[in-house]
Amino acid sequence: MSDSTTLSLPPGEDIIIDYHQLEAVLAKLEGLVESNGNVFKAKFPDQDSWVYNICDPEMAKHILVSNYKNYKKGVGIKQINVLLGRGIIVSEGDLWKRQRKMMQPLFGNKLLTQQLPLMIRCADKLLASWDDDIKAGKPINITESMSQTALDFILHALFSEDLDRIIAETGENPFLMVTDDSARDLLFARRFRQLTHLVNDMMQRRRAENRWPEDLLSMVMRATDKRSGDAMPEKLQIDEILTLIIAGHETTASVLNWTWYLLAQHADIEQQVLAESLQHMPADDMPSMENSEQLQFIRQVLDESMRLYPPVWVLTRQAIEDDHFNGIDIPAGTDMLIPPYLVHRNPAYWPDPEKFDPQRFSPENIKKQHIGAYLPFAIGPRRCIGDSMAIQEMALHISRIIQKVHFELLPDQTVELEPLVNLRPKQDIFLQATYR
Repeated sequence: MSDSTTLSLPPGEDIIIDYHQLEAVLAKLEGLVESNGNVFKAKFPDQDSWVYNICDPEMAKHILVSNYKNYKKGVGIKQINVLLGRGIIVSEGDLWKRQRKMMQPLFGNKLLTQQLPLMIRCADKLLASWDDDIKAGKPINITESMSQTALDFILHALFSEDLDRIIAETGENPFLMVTDDSARDLLFARRFRQLTHLVNDMMQRRRAENRWPEDLLSMVMRATDKRSGDAMPEKLQIDEILTLIIAGHETTASVLNWTWYLLAQHADIEQQVLAESLQHMPADDMPSMENSEQLQFIRQVLDESMRLYPPVWVLTRQAIEDDHFNGIDIPAGTDMLIPPYLVHRNPAYWPDPEKFDPQRFSPENIKKQHIGAYLPFAIGPRRCIGDSMAIQEMALHISRIIQKVHFELLPDQTVELEPLVNLRPKQDIFLQATYR
């Protein structure tokens, strides 16, 4: 495109934002949306190129769906690359297309059915771990608990018997660093990448023993390209497994943390969740997929929780070639910042946006929802590959636990947002738990 003086650019000529200081960005964007509207530009302190900040669902749809081929991952992707290698979250172009086509079929109904018993076992294990504290009247650290149970599920879904073997042989779970270290900086990335040796060892042992447990590691190892029949290179298999650990743990942990926090403050909604669970889920026996599919209101609660507290609060893209949308020029190389946290609070699409109201996601209301107004798993071809598994895992978790335990928010507890890569509370949230 020609010189910026002849371009039609969004407002924000004098706005400077240090996007590297991620924790401070959300608060700054909130104020700027009020004064500049839902699309505005800003600059890094030390750069001349613009970053477009987009809280408009129509423009979000254009970037993520209608013209997605013109946009690659944007600001911050290099740091994530160090963490996840070339997994599908960060890969681009032909590699991404090939990997996506190989990975997508793994997350179908067969996997959901296969993993259902594990989802229930993880919820029951968590309940058992709380027993002494509940009987003693000691508050539950719900943030820590959700992180632990989410990691427990994704690791067993990935490695099944091999995880148990490693823990038995070494006396520890080497993957616990994911919950022990909340930072996602370069130091963490380097430590996390050291786990590639462990994953590679598991893969080699399975091949040598011709042993294929029904878990995601086996599925990734045996996935093939439909056209060529080729499997993924081993390094890419490992990258995808490490990607699934991070994505499968952090999204679920975040959503469950905020969902219990919200339910603890809304007794009427909690009672509706309890009633649905009692109607459709056996209290102690193993539920069926038919039982799981009946948890409609619980899924609405999860959707509304993700509207208010989307686990990934910001999405980034970068224009590959010049583009134009709704009177705005987008020069090639422009970084685009789309914060679902603010898109989900756009009052033109979400009346009374701060209210916790699961009825927004009733079947009749979903039909009227704008595709670009709700982005917890992103939208378009790069939508989260494991969203269905995550939703089922969380719905079963809520349903199983709510039959046994009632939570209340501790009084005088400060809950502040920590908007880093994932949307976390700055301080762990504690809930008072009592048996029903």
